[in-house]
Amino acid sequence: MVDAPAPRPSVELFSDALPLSVKQREVLDVLQTFPHGARSAELAEKLGMHVNTARGHLDELVSRGAVRVATTQSEGRGRPSLIFQVRVPDNRAVVNEYVSLVEVLTSALAGTNSLTPETLEQARQLGRDWARRMHEEGQPPANDADILEQLYIKLRDMGFDPTVTRPADESDGHGQLSLHSCPFVTEGKPRPSAFVCAIHEGFLQETTGSCPEQNSGPVSLTLLPYADDGACVVRVNKGPRATSER
Repeated sequence: MVDAPAPRPSVELFSDALPLSVKQREVLDVLQTFPHGARSAELAEKLGMHVNTARGHLDELVSRGAVRVATTQSEGRGRPSLIFQVRVPDNRAVVNEYVSLVEVLTSALAGTNSLTPETLEQARQLGRDWARRMHEEGQPPANDADILEQLYIKLRDMGFDPTVTRPADESDGHGQLSLHSCPFVTEGKPRPSAFVCAIHEGFLQETTGSCPEQNSGPVSLTLLPYADDGACVVRVNKGPRATSER
């Protein structure tokens, strides 16, 4: 195999990663409504701006790597027309594609029959391995409130829309978050399997330093799928080590 360089990371093409002005983002958003690209005049008409202004914004988007230019033969004689095409991925399409991929992989690993305790533990171990691959190994928190804050930030960034529904209490060390959205819930498809939920549980356990298989760690973390009204629940309790240190 030729040791050729890999393509650039797709994350570099997401609009949030690009240094764009408000107006450039508006132009980019409208251009995304043209699946096959658009001429500057077509875009200017839809935006309600002068064609030269639209062309200036398009040139800036090209220079920032958000848009590419292709040519198409114009009708009759004359120079070929320039077609501006978006390079930025469609976030919804990306999510749906990779959710489908995860579903296929999950079926291959766990099958379609009822999941056993052994299968669920395999899923949790996959989640722990995933966290280590992402360099998310947990560090012992300074206090119980810190662990909820750590979880809140991580779950928010992963797209779970968390809220702290029970703050950590110094007397019993119990805390709870509700997750109001899930990247693996897609419209018109069945809810994620328990295997996927167990993977996320293992990921969060590794992130917080929870080691349930060794009955140790600063906290004990449990993910309860669909335990709240339209939400999943993450429950955090003091671990044996945390209790002994107080």
